[in-house]
Amino acid sequence: MNHRNLTVAVLTAVLSLPVALVGAEEKKKGGGFAAMDTDKDGKVSKKEYVAAQKDAAKAESRFAQLDTDKDGFLTRAEMAAGQKKKDK
Repeated sequence: MNHRNLTVAVLTAVLSLPVALVGAEEKKKGGGFAAMDTDKDGKVSKKEYVAAQKDAAKAESRFAQLDTDKDGFLTRAEMAAGQKKKDK
């Protein structure tokens, strides 16, 4: 492997590390947003959210709290805001 290829390989590995760490953190927390977004459309529907939770009744109530714009979907921002409120 020449010097340029080695440099590219090292840079690629270093730059992809934050992405890998975020994915690992989501898995550690039980899957996170990406795991719930089963159709990979960038948002989590009520059906996806409830299916990912242990208690469907609590999940429906929590979804209603998290869905601040009441469009029937959760965005990453809504999930993050809800987590911050929960952590307080």
